[in-house]
Amino acid sequence: MTLRLKQIRLTNWKCYPSQNITFNLHPDRNIHIIFGNNGHGKTSLMTGILWCLYGGDIVSKETLKTYFYRGKDDSSPVIEMRVELNFTKNEKNYFISRTAKLKVNGSTSYPSVEEALFYEDGTIKASNSREYIEALLPKSIRDFFCFDGLKIEQYTQITQTKEAKEAIEKVLAIPELRNLRDDTEKALQELEKRLNKAEGTSQKFTDKLQQLRELEEEIDLQQGQRKNAKDEEKNAQIIHHDAQEKAAQIESLREKLEEIHNLEKRRIGLQTQLNNLQKSIDSWLKKAAIPLLINFVQEMADDLQVTSLKSTYKTNSTAVLKAILDDESCLCGRCLDQNSRDFILQQIAELESLEVDNATRIEKDQLRIDLQGIIRDNAKFSNYSQLLLQRDLLEEEIEEINQHIKQLKQETTGINQESANDIWRKVGESGKNVERIQEKIERLQKDIEIKEKQLENLREEVEILASENQTTLMLSNQVKMARGLKNATNELIEWHIDNSQKMINQVTSDRYLQITNKPEEYRGVEITPEYTLGIRTITGKLLNPDVLSAGEKEALAFAFITGLNQITDNCVPLIMDTPFGNLDEEHRKNIINSLPNLNSQVIILATDRDLPSPLLNLLLPYTTDIFKIHRLAANEDASVIEVMESY
Repeated sequence: MTLRLKQIRLTNWKCYPSQNITFNLHPDRNIHIIFGNNGHGKTSLMTGILWCLYGGDIVSKETLKTYFYRGKDDSSPVIEMRVELNFTKNEKNYFISRTAKLKVNGSTSYPSVEEALFYEDGTIKASNSREYIEALLPKSIRDFFCFDGLKIEQYTQITQTKEAKEAIEKVLAIPELRNLRDDTEKALQELEKRLNKAEGTSQKFTDKLQQLRELEEEIDLQQGQRKNAKDEEKNAQIIHHDAQEKAAQIESLREKLEEIHNLEKRRIGLQTQLNNLQKSIDSWLKKAAIPLLINFVQEMADDLQVTSLKSTYKTNSTAVLKAILDDESCLCGRCLDQNSRDFILQQIAELESLEVDNATRIEKDQLRIDLQGIIRDNAKFSNYSQLLLQRDLLEEEIEEINQHIKQLKQETTGINQESANDIWRKVGESGKNVERIQEKIERLQKDIEIKEKQLENLREEVEILASENQTTLMLSNQVKMARGLKNATNELIEWHIDNSQKMINQVTSDRYLQITNKPEEYRGVEITPEYTLGIRTITGKLLNPDVLSAGEKEALAFAFITGLNQITDNCVPLIMDTPFGNLDEEHRKNIINSLPNLNSQVIILATDRDLPSPLLNLLLPYTTDIFKIHRLAANEDASVIEVMESY
């Protein structure tokens, strides 16, 4: 079912005096590239394609004369302009041609346009070419197969225009179904009027008909209320689902909040231990003022102990020598001579010269006692190094807890017990709201079933009464058929709209996740019944496009446009005129990589900046033709399109 453009011929169209472009249709390659500088004729080429298909809806007759190419020396009284297109589909060839003439009379010109010609496999369809073109390429979908960067920007708006919504619904063939429903409604009303005015009807029959209409109106009203309630239920379900998802997320975060609470309690306990330990260390340092010099203190105490011993020894020695002098003889019994006495006196004098005064000796003894006290105190606090080690371990553990708490708080930013309770309150309220709406739907459904049973009985009575008269019997049967067609049409419209929106959502979401630069952050695209676009994040939040970057907006619109193209019955060519205006390099790359996955033929009109070599190389394996638009050297107002590469 793929429609492909095979050939374009331009004669005196804008900057193209005579141009023929033939696309190489490859079974496995679907991309064609036409390079051209700005102002050289890319947009003119795309406009020519649309004019050939839709004529005055693209270029009004008043402005058409500006589209004729006229050489500098062209003074012809009549100039003919023509655009011809050749399509293929399912081995059939379609040829479309549109011609306009410009009659020149001095400074006055008069354009005239001929109706397009439509050929199928060489056979002209002369009756009404517009119908054949519309069947091949509906005008309503032109924005979804032939578009530029400006069109993409329009689709990034939060609220779609009325025209855009109508165009989208035309793509989905919804207006045709609504027209069918309206037609059946009118036919039903007309038949009911005729039945009511039919000759030979009894008053009882007329009364029953009136009751029938009133009951049908009541049922229609309640069915409308049920439909609104179902739409309300759908929205309420979304709100409830979102609240449940947030609650589930908070529930998982609740464990982290509990962990933060437990960690903070443990940190308080460890901090208390650390504070007590620091007090012990401070007390130790006060009582042992020089704990790190305790060995030196020991040496000083030992030295003072030796000095004290030596002093005692000297005192005792002096006393012994003086006792000898007091005796007249030595211990051996020999009398001391003068020399011996002088020697002993000399020794006594030397010993006495080495002695300190008694106060100094007492002071040194006290100092020795104090130092020994310090040593004894140090013995009581001999675990000083162990205390420092314990302090270091506690500080490290507290720091680890602080880091863990910091990480958990980052993961639970904005979440506290109050917000958690608020979310659970919303879950309860939204759940009750869903239940309330469902109960309303159930009540309406029961009422409708009861009234439909009553309606069925009334219709049987009406049919019995109608059978008394041939005319009323025939009209009654026609009314019955029209009513059945109306009900079937309503059901078909509801199903088609619902199914189409699901398809758009799915295709657009798949496409967007392929081309966005943040696929890990998004769950997909959601399109409202009014065809406004939104992005559902992985956390369940629905983002409006206004919060997206320019590149993300264009990527979203591109996904939407190509998605609509892909779900149409006719998979038509995509002709894109420099569509990458605001896209960053990553988005461009993602879109380029997504193009080969499209079922459509893709024709890209681009500048060298739009498709630099790295991006172009990604497309080459899927490209059949590369063309280049040049300005003719002899005429700066004329362009020519030449083949650069063909695969």
